[in-house]
Amino acid sequence: MNESGFITPPSSSLEYDRSRRQLENVLRVLAKPDHQLREKALKLRQDISSAWQILAAQDKWFAWPTTTASRGTRGLERCEWRPYGMLSFLGYHVGETQPTSQEIRWHILEYAFECHLPPLHDRLYYSEWGRPKTPQRLSKMANTLAALTRNAKRRDTVSFARAIDDWEHDLALLRDGYYVDFFHFGWPETCPFLH
Repeated sequence: MNESGFITPPSSSLEYDRSRRQLENVLRVLAKPDHQLREKALKLRQDISSAWQILAAQDKWFAWPTTTASRGTRGLERCEWRPYGMLSFLGYHVGETQPTSQEIRWHILEYAFECHLPPLHDRLYYSEWGRPKTPQRLSKMANTLAALTRNAKRRDTVSFARAIDDWEHDLALLRDGYYVDFFHFGWPETCPFLH
């Protein structure tokens, strides 16, 4: 934060990580409606959003480093998988191992829809998410959660049961909170397509 109280846009991976951790703390505060720091948290949420907007406008793309080592090209040869997605970067996690609480997940989704996102990976990936509060942004969020759900349903549904429940619950919240009465694109299904 600079002397004016505004968050300085991150310029290194450590600063990006700091901004992400600050946002996680903000979302924890916002998940508690009576928290004494709620107003400060709302201001900091907006400051982080503005800082990320500035970076995106300056074409300052940031790819989070990965320690994943490729094991060869069996199967999906031409696919380049990203080590994490936008929602994961914002702290959104479901399932049995280290899940984010339902209240905090909702605040992450609310932030992801209403605010500017960090310029992750590259311009193409960032542009897929669209601008805040647009049909494109909501569609990307909903289709991301629906695709994760369908992929989990194709696998061992017993091990992914909690994650599937969490994703479907969050999709219903997004639909009720943002889609119904405002947008008219086709809402995604979570049933896996069988060939």
